[in-house]
Amino acid sequence: MTLLPPSNRWQSSVGGGNRRAIRGFSFSELLMAAAIAVCVLTVAVIAFRVVSQSSNRYGQYTKIHLPSGALFTLYGLGGTDLQTWVAPNYGRVAQAELLRDTFYEDISHATAVYCLARTGRDEIVRPTSIDIDQGLYPNFDARTLGTPDVFRDFLEQNGIADAGFFFGYRGAAGRTNLSIFILQPSTSETALSVRAVYELDLIATEGTPTGTYVSVRRYDNYSAQNRAPTDYYDVFYPESDPADFPVTAVHFELSRRLAPSDTAYDLFKVAPEKPFYFLWWPDPAAPVLANDSNPTYGGGDPRSAYGQMGSRTSFFLVVPMFPAL
Repeated sequence: MTLLPPSNRWQSSVGGGNRRAIRGFSFSELLMAAAIAVCVLTVAVIAFRVVSQSSNRYGQYTKIHLPSGALFTLYGLGGTDLQTWVAPNYGRVAQAELLRDTFYEDISHATAVYCLARTGRDEIVRPTSIDIDQGLYPNFDARTLGTPDVFRDFLEQNGIADAGFFFGYRGAAGRTNLSIFILQPSTSETALSVRAVYELDLIATEGTPTGTYVSVRRYDNYSAQNRAPTDYYDVFYPESDPADFPVTAVHFELSRRLAPSDTAYDLFKVAPEKPFYFLWWPDPAAPVLANDSNPTYGGGDPRSAYGQMGSRTSFFLVVPMFPAL
């Protein structure tokens, strides 16, 4: 049997029988095709709108006006106007993660870490070493600086910081400005060596747009000629207030510090061997500093002092006070 070529396979034989019927789409098929086309176009329009909005939202760049002297204190820059990114911004998240990695690297080489709350930015305290007043501290042992408040007093007594610049605290540091001193092994018997100083500032902007400018920075060789930080990240939160980020650090003391004469902070005397900190840095991926979900805790729970920081930022750090011990 011989097959006809494809073009003639379905042609009729002489006599006209077996011709294949040729017809178009039915009305129901056309209606279904139109409905599918409408759905595809709708999805495409929605996707384009989402991508366009995300691009504008996550890539927004704006100019803000800071208080006089703020830029000089933070970066050694003059003026009051700054171009910066608006939260949420994932590029700033990547920069924050790099700074966090550097922070942990510094801690791995540290002998001690002290987190001090600041009342403002009127003074610059970023020493590379701390000379010890031998008259005030004969036979000095740095391990006696067992709390941030004791270290604050030590800086004041040795002329490193003016009285009142750092805020004395125990437990939660209820301030929006924070300085973190990372000490390293020293070859001198009369001076402490500072590996790096980290600073966190939340600054209310002036004029329009209103909001809070956040800056987290690292300094390791600060001088009059070298005022710029070695690493930093920053971001602007529109219509946010610095008070929306109420706690930056919590210090937990050694459990053996429990004493009948000092019971006000017993909730924070829980460290069995090494005192440690909880730290929070603002998250550039969050659209606002505030957190509407604030659980409540009883007076016998230490979380009553910092529980409102839960779910507020992904940059939550646990840091030992004496990493080398």
